[in-house]
Amino acid sequence: MTDMAYDARPADEATGPRRSVWTGKVLRWLLTLLPGIAFLVFWQWAAGRLIKEIYVSKPTAVALRLYELFASGEIYPHLWTTGEELVLGYVIGVSGGVIGGYALGRSPRLARIFEPYVMAFYGVPKIALAPLFIIWFGIGIGSKVALASIMVFFLVFYNVFTGVRSVDRELVNLTLVMGANQRQLTYHVFLPASAPFVMLGMRMAIPYSVIGVIVGEFTSSTQGLGLFIHEASANYDPAGVFAGIVILLGFVTIAGALAGRLERRLLRWQKPSGVGPSDI
Repeated sequence: MTDMAYDARPADEATGPRRSVWTGKVLRWLLTLLPGIAFLVFWQWAAGRLIKEIYVSKPTAVALRLYELFASGEIYPHLWTTGEELVLGYVIGVSGGVIGGYALGRSPRLARIFEPYVMAFYGVPKIALAPLFIIWFGIGIGSKVALASIMVFFLVFYNVFTGVRSVDRELVNLTLVMGANQRQLTYHVFLPASAPFVMLGMRMAIPYSVIGVIVGEFTSSTQGLGLFIHEASANYDPAGVFAGIVILLGFVTIAGALAGRLERRLLRWQKPSGVGPSDI
């Protein structure tokens, strides 16, 4: 009996910390979800009592509308169109922002020449460009991709530009003295140093790409979630409007989670090793 009790202790000691970690994660999730659940409960109660239901609908009505949209397949063409526009606009904007920000960050001469023009164009409200892009690219996917790309470009550009300019010049000079060429300098000094700025710009640009696409679809389109929300609003269908907004929130949440996963993977070298004096 003594031996059996002695053998069981290490298992208990091992499962104890795991159970506490799992319990901590569950509590954090509950604390995160609690405000949202409280808001939904209040919304359900207030609709029809404090505010007319025709203005705000109800969470149950929105959930039913979402079920109908996906069960009937009505929403899938809109999802596909908006998703394609978001991916293309985001990729083009991020690529252009990284290349432009790195080029101007590495070259003070180019920065002095082009930075005033970039700043001037950055000050123009991008939504005001939507009619112009429709004239140039038509009412199809091109105008929405262009608008989303422009909105993403500037956020990524300035983050990358700041990250490259913040690299310690002494570190650069030391690397050059040690015999590194420009390619090695790029991959081993500038890119790692500016990676947190790049990831910050990419995460900040996600909702702006959604805004660009939806504004473009509001202005003129033949398909997409923006058109669906606009038509639901014109038909006094608040449940449909909120259903479209919920789907957009899903887009942003999934894209943000993927960007966060990519950031943790690329920047894992920044995390502390967790080795303390007692572990050495």
